[in-house]
Amino acid sequence: MFDIQFNPLADRHDGAAAEHGTRLMPLACPAHPQHAYELLCTLAAQLTALGQRVVIIDASATEPPAPDRDGGGPIGLLSALQDPSISGLGRAAHGADWLVMPGALGLHALQQTAQLAGASTALARLLAPFASGSLVLLFAPAFALTQLLSGLSARALVPVLNQPQSSIDAYGTLKLLHAAGLIPVLAPLELSTPELPQVPLSQVLTRVSACAQRHLGLRLHTWPLQTWGLQVLQAALVWPPHPPHTAQTPPWNPAAAARGTNRAGVAPGYWS
Repeated sequence: MFDIQFNPLADRHDGAAAEHGTRLMPLACPAHPQHAYELLCTLAAQLTALGQRVVIIDASATEPPAPDRDGGGPIGLLSALQDPSISGLGRAAHGADWLVMPGALGLHALQQTAQLAGASTALARLLAPFASGSLVLLFAPAFALTQLLSGLSARALVPVLNQPQSSIDAYGTLKLLHAAGLIPVLAPLELSTPELPQVPLSQVLTRVSACAQRHLGLRLHTWPLQTWGLQVLQAALVWPPHPPHTAQTPPWNPAAAARGTNRAGVAPGYWS
């Protein structure tokens, strides 16, 4: 009923773009965001172990009134967007493994940018404060992700948890993402929280996948826990996008043409 796929060569972005750009992976937060924090930390830990510089923007948390840059306090997303002197972000302070930024207000501002100037402009503004090579995990409600990234065909992770409400949350989330032109991917995680009601994770996955196929015509990909880091590296949205390699025609040379030397294979090609 659900399809677990892992292909290290499938759907990968250009390696040069990944090296010289900033990458983004959206994660849709459930109705109770705190239930997915373990997922966020697990993914960030895998990416860090792979040598990545990870930034988590937590849009379920509101920024502080002013950034405490001297005191080492967190810089919120809104401050990073509004202050051009804040740039090159990517490394966590005080020896932390990754940088965490609250971002509810900043995301709201970016949604307005997307509405007025388009998703590409909003995405460029979102990633501008971060150092090239950083990998940004944007943890935000599904409706905010759809308003920010509509039409960009970006993958977005949808948490699926071993809780009764998770099947409803996950299906509603992937329905919103799909309608906005995004590509939902299921990320199942079994929480060990005895204080919360639990159901078998396989049962939740089966229910979500069956509903998506029946009502939306979607055959969803599911990324197993142990593959999250590698999958995100290969599927994250890269900005700025790397232009495709295209052959360019050599400058026209009338004399060479008269000699018959302006032919393919005689003059060297030029590549972007």
